[in-house]
Amino acid sequence: MDLDDLQRSKTLSASSSPCNDDDLDVVDPSAEQIGLGAQDFANLSTLRNARKREYEDEGSNGPPKSARVERVYARWCSIRHDGITEVDESKIKCLLSQDERQDASLMRNLVRGLEFSSLLHPLIFDAAEYDDPEIVRLRSVPYFHELLADATPGGSKYSSLSHKQKLIVSVGVRDLFFAVSNGSASEHERQLLDGILQILDDPVDKVQVDGLTISFHPSATFKLAKYIEGLDDRVGPVQARLFAQMMDMPRLFTVFVDPAELSYHNFENIVPLDAWFESKLDAQRENGLSLSFSDLTQPQANREMFVCKLQGASSAMLKEISSLDLYVPPLNKGIRGGDRFIFHSSLLSKALTEALRSSELLNALGGGQLGPFFEFLNYVFRCNKFSPSDANFESHLDTPYFDKARSHVSKYTLLLYLSPSRNDLVLRVQDVALNEIEEMTCIIFDQKYEHEGRPYLDGDKLFLRTELIFQDKHLQHKDRIAELFSEACYMTSQEKAEPPLYLHKTFRGLSFMTNGYSYWFPRKGNAVDARDCALVAILDYFNCKVNGRPFRSMSSSATVRLLFSNNDDIWDFLSSRSSSSQTLQNFRRLTKGDVESLMPKERDPNKPFIGLLAEWDGDPEDLEDMDFPEDGDGCCPMHSHPMFNPWKNQDVLEVYESCCQYARDKLFGSPVLMLNQEVVINEANIKLIGDKVYFLQETNGVVLPPLNFAACWADEPEPPAFIGLEKEIVAPTLLIPPITLHQLPQGYQLGLDFFRNDWMVQVDDERTIPVPNVAEDLATDEIESAYLSKISEPTKDMKRLFDYFGN
Repeated sequence: MDLDDLQRSKTLSASSSPCNDDDLDVVDPSAEQIGLGAQDFANLSTLRNARKREYEDEGSNGPPKSARVERVYARWCSIRHDGITEVDESKIKCLLSQDERQDASLMRNLVRGLEFSSLLHPLIFDAAEYDDPEIVRLRSVPYFHELLADATPGGSKYSSLSHKQKLIVSVGVRDLFFAVSNGSASEHERQLLDGILQILDDPVDKVQVDGLTISFHPSATFKLAKYIEGLDDRVGPVQARLFAQMMDMPRLFTVFVDPAELSYHNFENIVPLDAWFESKLDAQRENGLSLSFSDLTQPQANREMFVCKLQGASSAMLKEISSLDLYVPPLNKGIRGGDRFIFHSSLLSKALTEALRSSELLNALGGGQLGPFFEFLNYVFRCNKFSPSDANFESHLDTPYFDKARSHVSKYTLLLYLSPSRNDLVLRVQDVALNEIEEMTCIIFDQKYEHEGRPYLDGDKLFLRTELIFQDKHLQHKDRIAELFSEACYMTSQEKAEPPLYLHKTFRGLSFMTNGYSYWFPRKGNAVDARDCALVAILDYFNCKVNGRPFRSMSSSATVRLLFSNNDDIWDFLSSRSSSSQTLQNFRRLTKGDVESLMPKERDPNKPFIGLLAEWDGDPEDLEDMDFPEDGDGCCPMHSHPMFNPWKNQDVLEVYESCCQYARDKLFGSPVLMLNQEVVINEANIKLIGDKVYFLQETNGVVLPPLNFAACWADEPEPPAFIGLEKEIVAPTLLIPPITLHQLPQGYQLGLDFFRNDWMVQVDDERTIPVPNVAEDLATDEIESAYLSKISEPTKDMKRLFDYFGN
């Protein structure tokens, strides 16, 4: 669809769609329903009735539309008599430039709903006039009430809308979501949003970014908000208008994702805020953040817990962080409580690191023994917000940051409170309780301590969290810490998990249990192979896409809340749940024939040869005089035109074989492939060595001698241009540490340890390997290879071809 046509259209008619004026009759909502005060609602009702009477009195000979009273505009917006548009920016985010704000026509169209913009939201339309265009009516609150009232299984009214109409509705739902999220909408509208989301089961105009499917609006499945920087550069400015932009520095856009697609490598959303700090410093003409710590105390002598105050000219800037509209509820809100966002700032880390070095705190840590080993304050921060009605943050341990390669580990957590208040047990660290906290109070404690917190009695509890990083040359990898880390990552993305528990899953008849770190697979005689189990564990943990679907959506899952005292209890549980009716389907193994069948050795004799006759404008008699064979000639495109057959040319075939060998090396070098909608294991690259399972990736191919084509190739296109793209095979990149394997009589127990910074864990479930073919119908003006353009991991022999083309 052409989004510009939709956005610029101010006269869209309901008569051109399944919705006519009778369908769109609205019932006036009450003041409570639309969240307005009594006086505002009375003014709105008077205006609505006046406009309705004017419309009814016009008849067929009424005045032109331009002479009518100004149409309805969005809530919290007004148009003055002089044409100036006013927007209540305490309710509406406005990132429009000064020139755009002064463009009276643009502003009028935006607040009247006649154009979409990513820079002005939420726009809530409380009324729909009888002759308003669809772009306004279909995203109004009254129309949402109609959709909800008609919501039968399948949503009959919504399902009858065209794609363009659904898009308009979805923009309105997006804005209603933001109004509810920022607390500007009524409770009734929150319930209205919940109901509408169940109707919008499949998002409109989904796009792929970084392997994640995103939507500009929430839906029944795409219900988790995340932020992406510079989205307009990735999807284009037209599509980006549908996504709400939340910040200008950096350019952050809100997107909605399906939690089922999230996994270890993408469930957290870290927002870069250095650009925001820089813009603030530039506005204040400051060179850097000015911060310091003072008034250090230790509440209890035998506890590594310290309290101090943060001061400095930049402390007010830190308070502004909490006002950024970036909060999202954590996936495991049942135990976390509140909302939060995670951000990255090397500027803030550097300033706080310098403040710590110049304070008395480092000399107090560990009895004065740890100060010399302090490296820096972690540059990843969490900004947390708890309202008085939020759940408590239950007792827990903070998982340490760990980087074995640099001998770095976090030992202390730092909490910086941006708002003051009190409650019974605002914070408990081990057996030290704080019931009252002042603004800009810092609390530092050893990460070996359990801690918990409660919301304030009145007002929002706002604080930042990060950690102190130390160097430890004797650092050892602790398996139990790794288990906690893996379990936390895995269960957070599962949504179901609250206290530590187990999930019982079944995939293709293979039953298994996991707690996010360990996986248990019963043997079922000798029918189950350890390699299959290891691959299932990897696909499940990272939630890899299999033929476009998240792995976890393809397996059944049940929460297990039993207390298992040992592994025998788990094996007994799995045995009791096994079903003889389930047919086990092991993964197919890769064979040489699978790969070779993708790349034919010769031309299909049953395919008629056409060559370049379609573009040849010569006389048919001239073609007969050339005396070419029916299946073409193989000299070169110049001497054999228009009957050049690349299958008969030795130079083309040599390049084709080089490309085939590249594809073979890549395909045989991958541990798993997706062939013909099927997961295929390459056993040669999944090794069982001792108590470990290794997933191996390919290495570069053999270096070939320089290219030297025959002399008669006098002009373009050259031989590599005749190498086309047959298909692309999905071959996930699985750069992961070895998996621990325990082969027991009852089954296989696998341990996944990704809490290892000495391993650069990389999982790309959308990586593809291009497979070549020989292109017979290459136009004479096509000089680039369709195959080479798809190679993202060139080996040395492929680079030779790139060099030949001058790439």
